[in-house]
Amino acid sequence: MTSKSSLVHRKAAAPAPRPRVRTWAVLSCATAAAVVMGAAAPAPAAPAAHPAAAVHRADDPLPELNPQALQQAIAGAPNRVTGVLARVSGPAGHWTGTYGVADTTTQQPVPVDGRFRLGSVTKTFIATVVLQLTAEHRVDLDQPVQRYLPDLLPADYPPIPVRTLLNFTSSLPELTADDLPSTPDAVVEHRFDDHPLSELVAKAVRHPRPFTEPGHMQVYGATGYYVAAMLVEKVTGHSYEREIARRILCPLHLRQTTAPETDPTIPGLHAHGYISVPQPDGGSKLVDITEQNPRAGGMISTTADLDVFLRALFRGRLLAPAQMKELLTVPDVDYVNGGKDDPGQGKAYYSAGLIRATIPGRDGRPGVTVWGKTGSTYGYTDGMFTTPDLRRRLAYSFNPVTGGGNDMALVNQILRAAFA
Repeated sequence: MTSKSSLVHRKAAAPAPRPRVRTWAVLSCATAAAVVMGAAAPAPAAPAAHPAAAVHRADDPLPELNPQALQQAIAGAPNRVTGVLARVSGPAGHWTGTYGVADTTTQQPVPVDGRFRLGSVTKTFIATVVLQLTAEHRVDLDQPVQRYLPDLLPADYPPIPVRTLLNFTSSLPELTADDLPSTPDAVVEHRFDDHPLSELVAKAVRHPRPFTEPGHMQVYGATGYYVAAMLVEKVTGHSYEREIARRILCPLHLRQTTAPETDPTIPGLHAHGYISVPQPDGGSKLVDITEQNPRAGGMISTTADLDVFLRALFRGRLLAPAQMKELLTVPDVDYVNGGKDDPGQGKAYYSAGLIRATIPGRDGRPGVTVWGKTGSTYGYTDGMFTTPDLRRRLAYSFNPVTGGGNDMALVNQILRAAFA
């Protein structure tokens, strides 16, 4: 499987003086619930599970789980990563493995239950919240986002339906390398600064749109989800991180998952993130960038919590049947500059915050279709995938030293080992 980069553009700025660390935006479920007391809308209750609507019985034949292949897969990029963690769950097999070290100084091993930054996996949580708001009749997917955020986009833009934000067909442009620090030394220097989502959108819309008619093509990007997060904040009156906490993290008891707003730390056990910075002598050195501003796509979780989230999502515990259908609908449009090496082979392959892909089988065996999401930020790359019937689920994280963006060679290696 191949995929476009899932990088969520980082908010960057100089660390001198280093900002005082703020408390977590979501300290606990009690904190999240207290904030909404007296609000116009009560804290939502998770809908009852709708397995008939949410879980599709897959005909894909799953091979027997191969622990040796999985261990070889996570150890397959020793020069590009410092540590790897992977977990396979489900009735078709269980396995957990690690590789490398959590800290290059102490040489401590990667903790099996360690936390990591989610990057663009945060998009799946945002999509879920938006779909919950549609079930509450507070957001209409067919209405233009300009109805909810009238002053955000340029006046000459066409109507951008909310649905197109979620399924990557909005036609909104993306930030470029010139908009934010992107070289290794600049990333290190500017990793603590905070740019509001509105500022990121304002920078992005200075660039040409990738196509003219919203909904007619698909291309992966972050700008649509910046806007979707702002939509959540406008409709609810709370930060999107707080809405994720009260609507998803608290009902599912995801105690190892947090949605910080500006706190740069990772609490609890975790592998450190590093970036390789070129040196004047032609060499390079690893710089610890574990602490960084988390605002855009900065959720933190574990493989165990991601597994719980996947099970709840695909069992219909978070979304009613109509919203589950929306979640799993891949638009029938072309992918911008798509080709035979893409999961969609030239056609769209993203739904509302999820990727649909087929992992090719070996030795002439049929491929296995999976749904999930990849994510990446500086020092961390991760993902979660499942067969539609939840027979086999995968969650992984690794620590690349090459900067932002998914190392798709290693991602593909882990996916093939888990599902093929």
